[in-house]
Amino acid sequence: MILNKRKSWLWIGLISIVLVLLTIFSAPNSSKLTAGSTYSKDPNGYGAWYEYISQQGMKVERWQKPFNEITKLPEHENITYLQILTKGLDANKPWFIQSGWVAAGNRLVILGGYEPVTEAPFVSEQSTTDFKVQIKTARRKEDPDKSLLGDKFGAVVWQKKVGKGEIIYAATPYIGANAYQEIADNFEFLASLIDDSQEIYIDEYIHGYKDLATRQQEKQATLSDYLQKTIWFPFAIQVLAITIVALLLSWQRFGQKKLLKPKSVDNSQAYIEALAGVLEKAESSDFVIKTIGKDEQLKLQKRLGLGRKILPTKTLVEKWSQQTKKPSNKLQEIFNLLSSPGKTNPKGLMKWIQNWQEINS
Repeated sequence: MILNKRKSWLWIGLISIVLVLLTIFSAPNSSKLTAGSTYSKDPNGYGAWYEYISQQGMKVERWQKPFNEITKLPEHENITYLQILTKGLDANKPWFIQSGWVAAGNRLVILGGYEPVTEAPFVSEQSTTDFKVQIKTARRKEDPDKSLLGDKFGAVVWQKKVGKGEIIYAATPYIGANAYQEIADNFEFLASLIDDSQEIYIDEYIHGYKDLATRQQEKQATLSDYLQKTIWFPFAIQVLAITIVALLLSWQRFGQKKLLKPKSVDNSQAYIEALAGVLEKAESSDFVIKTIGKDEQLKLQKRLGLGRKILPTKTLVEKWSQQTKKPSNKLQEIFNLLSSPGKTNPKGLMKWIQNWQEINS
């Protein structure tokens, strides 16, 4: 009985350590929040571009309130408002855009629209009459209202008229990031999207920067409200759950433990597990890869409507890429393991199986 209790406490301790580590590593990443901020000097920040436009004589204000607050200004027309989205937010969602505010004669510039990935090269140089802009994205907007920067695959930067105003989108948030400060045309092109005849605001609220009035307004009323918005709240819940389990185990409120009858052995499952053990000891990864690879290939061919006859690798990769619009190298890498000699370690084998499951999902 004492030995069983020790084992129970050992498991509880291990579970507690795992939960604490998961809580710490799942905490919000501040670097993701400040990416795109004019306060940031990191390669994905916009500190250098902000200094550049300030030196050009543009009067720019860092906006540290929610976007809706700008519509409450006494003179809320003739404004250019810049948002740099680096967290995958969908710029087309209506909660994001105040159409009435834009239509009144304002300009909204949104960097990071996150359009679908196309077959365009990831790194390219996009040219206009006045600029040669370096772009690192394969995302493009097909059939935009008016393309301001793009190629045969679609627009990288485009414009949409809304009443008297307009919205300018970019498929990448990093056109004028600090990483491009040695490329003058990138900074100049982004500056050209801003109308210096208007009041110019750059949204810093979405990057976590708030003025005093906003902080006071959003200040948590009680300690419990604060804890619910930090990593300590889920941690406290986990500790409470572990404590309850520990008490139940120590008190044995439900009486003495009863031994369960052993379950009947599943011969098929036992055979599979035994075979897996033999293959592992024999280091027969080649056999496992060929067997699983053939089965997964047939599943993929069936899903693509290509029959049950094993097709050549090149043909299947081309058909899969044509139907899914995904890069062919993703599937080709899976087939490369089939043709490569030598043994594969368990970690590599598991990764290979996971890649197959992703392809066939």
